[in-house]
This record gives sequence, structure tokens and C-alpha cells, in this order.
Amino acid sequence: MKTLPAFSRIVSEAMKLKGLGLRELCRQAKLDPSFLSKVLMGKRNPPSDEETLRRIAEILETDAVGLLVAAGRIPSEWRSLTTNSELLRRVDALASSAVSRTPQPQPSKSFAAHTPATYTRKPFNEELL
Repeated sequence: MKTLPAFSRIVSEAMKLKGLGLRELCRQAKLDPSFLSKVLMGKRNPPSDEETLRRIAEILETDAVGLLVAAGRIPSEWRSLTTNSELLRRVDALASSAVSRTPQPQPSKSFAAHTPATYTRKPFNEELL
């Protein structure tokens, strides 16, 4: 079974909690239902427009920054990460320590057979940018 992207999980769960259907969410967010349906199934990328993502978060009464990050976007309030190298270094250190403390799922044997023995995580700043 395919694991859905974080954005899809967040939106789907928030829709359930609010009792909001796809068409109603799309009507309020001014989105095409066909597009959002494909996004929620993991077949398309989330909207790239920050305003649209914030509108979805507002309608679903969920954290806008979390939704933006789940969509792979850097929230406008985090733009200083691109210009403040000390701040970026600190965020990278926090994120790296959080990743090392989080239990990682074990890959299936078939997956392990097709991947290198070691995996080096990209620095946080490369993942963001």
C-alpha cells in the first residue's frame, strides 16, 4: 500500500475532522476538484501558491506553516533562513538532531536489496532550497 505524502494526510484528516467534502473545500478555496483529488491521491504535487495553501489551511482550521512545509514550500515568515546563515545553521542542527532521535521505519527486504548500504542525508539547507 502506498503511503500518502504529508500534505495529503494533513488535508484529508482535517477534512474528516471538519466534516468537509472535497467539492465544498474546493469551492471555498477556489480550486479545481479534479486537481485537488489528484493531489490528495499523491498523483499531483500540492498547489505551489502560498496564498492558496494558506487559504486551504484557514478553511480547514489547521496550521498554515505546517501545511506549507508539508507542501514542500518555505513559508514567507521563514525567508530569513535564506539570508541568515547562522539561523540556517541552527535550524539544520535542530532538524538533524530531531531526525537522529526519531525512530526510523525499517525498509522491506526487497527495498534494502536495491539500495546502498549507507544513506547520507543531505544537509537541511539543501533539502529546503
